[in-house]
Amino acid sequence: MGNIMSSAIMVPKELITQRMQAGYSATLLRNLPAGVLSYSSFEYLKAAVLSRTKNDHLEPFQSVCCGALAGAISASLTTPLDVVKTRLMTQEAINKVSAAMYSGVSATVKQILRDEGWVGLTSGMGPRVVHSACFSALGYFAFETAKMAILHQHLKRKELCEMNVAST
Repeated sequence: MGNIMSSAIMVPKELITQRMQAGYSATLLRNLPAGVLSYSSFEYLKAAVLSRTKNDHLEPFQSVCCGALAGAISASLTTPLDVVKTRLMTQEAINKVSAAMYSGVSATVKQILRDEGWVGLTSGMGPRVVHSACFSALGYFAFETAKMAILHQHLKRKELCEMNVAST
C-alpha cells in the first residue's frame, strides 16, 4: 500500500520536475529579455510623457497607460521565446519510451520553423500581449504610486528635521 501511495505522489512529481527542468533555460531566455524590454520601454515612455507634460512625475492614468504599453511591447517581442519555453515544458512523449519531441532550445526553434513556419513562433501572441499589458499596467502603477508615497514621506521627514534643527 505504501508503494502505491508513494508512486501516486512521486511519479507525477518527477514528471513535473523533468518538464520544468527541460524548460528552465528557455524560461531564463524568455524572462531576462522580457524584463529588460518591459522596464526600458516603461522608462522610455515615462520620459516621453514627462517631457511632453513638463511634470516631474506621472499621473496615475499615465503610469497605467505607460505600463500597459511597456508590457505589450515586451510580450509581443518575446512571444517566440515563450512559445519555445512552453513547447519544451509541455511536450508529451512520442511513444511509451518517453522520447522527447524537443531536445533543446535551438532544436525546438528549428522544428517549429520546419513544421509551422514563422507563424508557429507567434502562437498565442494575442492573449499573451493582453495578459502582459494588464499586469504590467497594474505593476507599474503600484510601483510608481508606492515610489511617490515613499518619496513624499521622506521629504516630509527631512523638512521636519530641518525645522527642528533650525529652531534649536
